[in-house]
Amino acid sequence: MTWGARLRLLVGLVLVLALAAWLTIHLNDRRGEATSTSASIHTRTYDVGSSYAGLVVTQEVEVGDAVTQGQPLFVVDSAALRHDLLIGLVSPDVPGSGIAADGTLTVTAAADGVVSELAASRGTFVQAGTRMATVDTDGTLTVQAEFTLTPEQFARVEDRAPVSIRLPDGTTLDGSVDEVDATTAAGQAQAVVTVASAGLVRGDADGLVAPGTPVTAVLTLDNDGLVSTVAESVEREVGELVTRWWP
Repeated sequence: MTWGARLRLLVGLVLVLALAAWLTIHLNDRRGEATSTSASIHTRTYDVGSSYAGLVVTQEVEVGDAVTQGQPLFVVDSAALRHDLLIGLVSPDVPGSGIAADGTLTVTAAADGVVSELAASRGTFVQAGTRMATVDTDGTLTVQAEFTLTPEQFARVEDRAPVSIRLPDGTTLDGSVDEVDATTAAGQAQAVVTVASAGLVRGDADGLVAPGTPVTAVLTLDNDGLVSTVAESVEREVGELVTRWWP
C-alpha cells in the first residue's frame, strides 16, 4: 500500500469516527428531550362580585382594560344595603368597604390585572355573591404543558429543568419546570407541567404572549449517561481551546 493510499485510509477512518460520534451525541441529545402533546399559555384569575344584590348603576371598565388594586369597577345600588345601614348592621365609615351612606356599594379590583370577562354591565341586576367580572392577574403567566412519558423518562424530570417554549410565530422563550402533576395510564405517565419563564410578558411577540395562546414545549430530561459525560467533556475542552487561541 502506498503512502498516499494509507493517508486516504486514515482520513476516511477519521471522518467515519467523527460522523459516528456526532450521530451518537445527536441521538443522545434527542433522548434527553420530550415534546409536549399539547400546551398553552395560562394565567391566574380572580372573580369580582358584589356582596349585596342590587342594580349596577355605574360600569367603569370594559374587557381588555388594565386595572390596578383598589380601582373602582362597578357601583351597585342596593336596597338590602340601605336596610342594613338603617339598622346599623354595616357602616359607611369602614375604610375599603366601598359602602356609601346612600346605599351604594363600589366594587373594586383585588389586584393589578386585565379584565378578561364581564358578566354584568350598567343597568343589570346582580345577585349577592355572583360573578360580575373576571380579571387576569398581572405577573402570573405560565405555560401548562401536557406530556406522555415512559416511567424511565418521568424519572428523569428534574426540578427547575429547562423547557424551551415555542410560540406560533417561531419565537422561542426559555423557561423551567415549576410544578409537575402526573397520573399513570396504560403504563405511561400523563404529566401536566407548569412552566415558568421571565419571557412570558403579556403582549410581547405581537400580542402572542397572552392567555390561551397555543405553544409547543420541549422539556429537557436529565441525561447523565456515559455519552453525555463524554460529550460535555469534549465540549468543555473545545471551548477552552477556542478561548485560549481566539480570546
